[in-house]
Amino acid sequence: MTDVTATLEPPGSIAVIGAGPLGIEAALYGRFLGYDVTLFEAVAVAHSVAGKRDEPIPMMPDRCVSPLARGALEAQAGDADPQPLPLSIGEWIDRVWLPLTETDLLRGRLRCPVRVTAMGLVSAGAEDEAAEETGDDDDDVPPDFQLTLDDGTSADFEAVIVATGAESEEISRSFALPADYLFAVGRQQTGDAEVDFWGGLKEIVAVYAALGGRADLDLYQPRRG
Repeated sequence: MTDVTATLEPPGSIAVIGAGPLGIEAALYGRFLGYDVTLFEAVAVAHSVAGKRDEPIPMMPDRCVSPLARGALEAQAGDADPQPLPLSIGEWIDRVWLPLTETDLLRGRLRCPVRVTAMGLVSAGAEDEAAEETGDDDDDVPPDFQLTLDDGTSADFEAVIVATGAESEEISRSFALPADYLFAVGRQQTGDAEVDFWGGLKEIVAVYAALGGRADLDLYQPRRG
């Protein structure tokens, strides 16, 4: 984040790149706030951990999903019997991350497998034209991000959250960093999966607080019994 005045009100458009745990959480958080979110994944949901399906979940089971995401799963389940907490990585994927992409907030928002290959800037289109017609100064209208996709198409968004992890390949860019409205979460890795996950959740809070022009915005507060 480079400018505290770089705000975006819902239903502004946001691309989240990477459908791992933090990418899904970031997309869910944005949808809960009313943003128009699209989630891009190049391979498969949570594919970075899918090769370890038989291994124990790398954190305490009650800490493997945010309160917001848990609430979305419970709302989707309705009166069904609650599922037991996941104990293996395979159960984590099958009981948490895949079902979250099919909740009311995220259904139809996941584009997979679609890889984002490049990122550029384009004028804000209709907003620029309206400013020209009225004679208003359009210097305050930021450009959109144009994402080039490996299916031969492109898509424009007002903000982008990159949630592909610390070791992911860099997406080609035609502009310099830092850039307003472009965020990254989950880049800081400590080697402790639980610490990294909850640290990433704090970064998601900071992203949406910045977009909302607020000092703090936390939907991850533990629910009271």
